[in-house]
Amino acid sequence: MQTKLGGYAGRVLKIDLTTGETGEYPWSDKERALYLGGKIMAAKILYDNIKPGTDGFAPENMLVVSTGPLSGTAAPASSRFNVSAVSPLTGLCASSNCGGNFGLFLKRAGYDALVLTGKSATPVWIEITEDAVRFHDASSLMGKTTSETQEALEGRVGKLVIGPAGENLVRYAGVFSEERTAGRAGMGAVLGSKNVKAITAS
Repeated sequence: MQTKLGGYAGRVLKIDLTTGETGEYPWSDKERALYLGGKIMAAKILYDNIKPGTDGFAPENMLVVSTGPLSGTAAPASSRFNVSAVSPLTGLCASSNCGGNFGLFLKRAGYDALVLTGKSATPVWIEITEDAVRFHDASSLMGKTTSETQEALEGRVGKLVIGPAGENLVRYAGVFSEERTAGRAGMGAVLGSKNVKAITAS
């Protein structure tokens, strides 16, 4: 969906990991103006879609990676992004902020946010570009640390990865982009519960 508002790509990518279907999550200019982006945008998406009592490891839990209107610009600290979901640690909707470059390259790929739902039957890593979303077998990445995983994906640009803690559903596991982490509320465990080892954007 195209937007008339400056600072936005105008699209929110939704991926159903259970079915493998990809498409756009509906997000209007009215919602962009009201919720802006980042944590508040993610909170609205989770509020609209997650039933009370949903477990953090349930396939029905959504994980939202969201940017803001300054993402992709030269403004100071504008590459930061949020990772949000029902936390497996607290059972509440939570958000963790990260300073890596994944949000920047998600925006450059043409998306203001990424919404993941469902659960992949096998471990995968996801490649997002401006014109395609591709699923790759992640079996060769399993067991690798976050730095080893990012090295294995050399040549990819924006990277969001988990390590062994996320794979093994440690409830406080983080999600990493470059040397930075979304370290609060167990977002790495949520990604691991969905059988997603890594996501790249370019």
